[in-house]
Amino acid sequence: MAADRLAAAGPRAWVVWLRTILGAVAANLVVRAAGLAAFDVPAEFEPLATAGPTVFLTVVGVAAGLGVAVAVQKRSARPVPLFRRIVVVALLVSLVPDLLMLTDGGAAAFPGATVAAVIILMVQHVAAATVVLWSVTGWPGRAS
Repeated sequence: MAADRLAAAGPRAWVVWLRTILGAVAANLVVRAAGLAAFDVPAEFEPLATAGPTVFLTVVGVAAGLGVAVAVQKRSARPVPLFRRIVVVALLVSLVPDLLMLTDGGAAAFPGATVAAVIILMVQHVAAATVVLWSVTGWPGRAS
């Protein structure tokens, strides 16, 4: 992969997409399992109650990110640094709904939301973003 190209848009993009989605799902399932083992998360907290939401939302989020990578590759003269910035901004934005679960309104919508449960969700977002960056840009081993 050339240093100025994103792997998600290359000739073997399907391999990158599969590797990225499976890697992010695996990472998030590990984070979920470790978090549930380390912290007392109420069973009624639906985002972590079963593995289903973790798998589904990770696949949707990572696929959306890979779609953005394809669009960035087609439209940018410097797609790697631009995509990295987009991922960081998207990651920060994705943490806002998690934090809102700790408000009164969020607690009503997500019973069982505790600080520990929300931290697990936030670490999952970081894990998925890290897998996407590594898989699509070669980060951190490649200079922009």
